[in-house]
Amino acid sequence: MPEPDLIDLFVKPLARNGKCLIAGSVGSMYYGEPRFTLDVDLAVAFSPTQLLALPSIFTEPDYYCPPVEVLLSENKRECRGHFNVIHVPSGLKADFYPSYDQFFAWAWDHRKEVTYGDAVVSYAPAEYIIVWKVAYFAEGGGEKHVRDIKRIFDLSRARIDMDVLTAELRRRNLDGAFARLIES
Repeated sequence: MPEPDLIDLFVKPLARNGKCLIAGSVGSMYYGEPRFTLDVDLAVAFSPTQLLALPSIFTEPDYYCPPVEVLLSENKRECRGHFNVIHVPSGLKADFYPSYDQFFAWAWDHRKEVTYGDAVVSYAPAEYIIVWKVAYFAEGGGEKHVRDIKRIFDLSRARIDMDVLTAELRRRNLDGAFARLIES
């Protein structure tokens, strides 16, 4: 029996249910190098109707999906909304980050669409992934973020719009953290 796959378990079922970008470590692997992870981070923009469909997409007993009240509450947060869905048999999970700011809109317009089996999935642009990895690095360190970002630069530097990256890091007051991360 093949190992469970994060894209098959979480991303493909969402292919027709709103804006969903693969970010985080799985996204960084698209631009960098493979590494082990037990979750997929998804930047999403779902309407309340699309959120209400999640429990019918991720059904019990195979999945744990938060109660509808939690989905709606987290979706309304102006900043840092978050919920996760867990694939019970494997313990793998998807972290959902509702995103409605101008940077997400830019990322959606610049997404990388990839055919994955019978579905098309969307990866966030490298700039988006880097900004969020810098944000998490600034909050708590984490060598995995440093490695991911450095490998993205090593392998995909030509694909990175440095003007966009620099402007967004500055807008979020993360330019100092980025400089520390690159120097480490």
